[in-house]
Amino acid sequence: METIRPRSPIARRGSSSTSGRRKSNRWPRRSSRVRSCTSCSRCASDFRSERPRRRKRPASSRMTNSATLPVRAVGDSIVAALRRANRLVLSADTGSGKSTQVPRILLESGLVPTRERVLVLEPRRLAARLLARRVAEELGGAPGDVVGWQTRFERVWSERTRVGFVTEGVFLRKWMDDPALGGVGAVVLDEFHERSVLADLALGLVRRTQREARPDLKLIVMSATLDAEALAPALGAERIHAEGRRFPVETRHHPPIAGEAPWSTASAALEELIHEGAAPGDVLVFMPGAFEIDRTVETMSAALARRGERAFVAGLHGSMSPERQDEALQSRRERRVIVATNVAQTSITIDGVATVIDSGTARVFRHDPRRALDSLVLEPISRAAADQRAGRAGRTRPGNCVRLWSERDHASRPEFDEPEIRRVDLCEALLTVAAALPDGWADIERFEWVDAPPREHAAQARRVLEQIGCLDAGGAVTEIGRRTARLPLHPRLGRALVEAERGGAIERTAAWCAIAASRDFVEERDAS
Repeated sequence: METIRPRSPIARRGSSSTSGRRKSNRWPRRSSRVRSCTSCSRCASDFRSERPRRRKRPASSRMTNSATLPVRAVGDSIVAALRRANRLVLSADTGSGKSTQVPRILLESGLVPTRERVLVLEPRRLAARLLARRVAEELGGAPGDVVGWQTRFERVWSERTRVGFVTEGVFLRKWMDDPALGGVGAVVLDEFHERSVLADLALGLVRRTQREARPDLKLIVMSATLDAEALAPALGAERIHAEGRRFPVETRHHPPIAGEAPWSTASAALEELIHEGAAPGDVLVFMPGAFEIDRTVETMSAALARRGERAFVAGLHGSMSPERQDEALQSRRERRVIVATNVAQTSITIDGVATVIDSGTARVFRHDPRRALDSLVLEPISRAAADQRAGRAGRTRPGNCVRLWSERDHASRPEFDEPEIRRVDLCEALLTVAAALPDGWADIERFEWVDAPPREHAAQARRVLEQIGCLDAGGAVTEIGRRTARLPLHPRLGRALVEAERGGAIERTAAWCAIAASRDFVEERDAS
């Protein structure tokens, strides 16, 4: 492991000198124009007419390539395990193809009857949409036919759909409408290592459905960094591991100068790699949010232009519209520099990436006692998450990963991410469970959690739910509580909407709730 020395004068000045650069890694120099994605507020105007799009490969070629993915090597083991028992934990390295191939294996093997569907739960809307389109393309069909997706504001689905990629929240609404999951033959929880409260809820509810109504229902829990040795026995499930298709990745540490903005540190690291001739392929930069992404796109675009380098620089995050996300991910002849949140850490694959620059941070939800709501806060990522990000660089060729923090800092980080259930307000999650099950709060106390919520947090949530009228003193869910539970809001805000409906002030209250929840409701809808 190598530590990069402090910034060289060449990198500071943005010199276009190419001394010491290996010819095989040289960036193209046919043009000094650096083009930026239109998702950034200061990017250049429309560039799409400047380059012809690459022709799509024929379906037969895509089918051949998918057949060589590493998870296909354990396909027979997956089928055999699910014939012996209906639960499976699959740990698979980055690039193994688990997200796209496991649903196909379930269909092709006949494990899921012809009239039933496979539901694949994804933590993000972007992943649900892109994965559905990828699998539909592999099968040679149109999205919404055999393969579809559904998020909060988007449904590309039909009666013929056999594989449906859905967000965790959408799945919970489906379960509340039909706890027996009629017409569903298998449920796949993808990227379970992220351990969102919604994923934990979904897992517990599916286990209950298996036990009480559907012993035939298949359940597969998947992740690239999952602590499978602990989870598999807890679920009474077999465990299978699929190796990833990985090449060596050289990891460097590049801590920032005191007071330096992360986008400046990332840009300087990229310039040093280019100067050394050590920046092969496309570049993927991880930043914690849209603000940092926009600043990084601007800074890197300017730096590359000064050097006379030709590149396409784009942002990628969940608040962008689907059209802008597609634009950022489109294959191009020039090198791409894609600046993304952790949406690019798992599930979606950006072909051609051989260099990763990692800020080492992410925004996560934590309970804010002052607002009595959850807030997004900036925190260091775990070592497992850092390894997963680095793995994005070694999928198709040897690559590089630059971590914008010190080796000492890295050693002090936790091995895995903390489950969300330990750090967020539990009112919404526990009301969802209580409203979905017949015995109200009593069902929460015997719910099959992977990690049970802390007692003090659960007690606080119950007090709040009683105060706002969602629970009675005995722990039963009231009619107001049931209506509140169906709204995708914290119960405090959902209760306000229920009351506003009675008083005829729903529009004004809805706007207030959106602001209180710290969500840009216009952009959220546009991005869904």
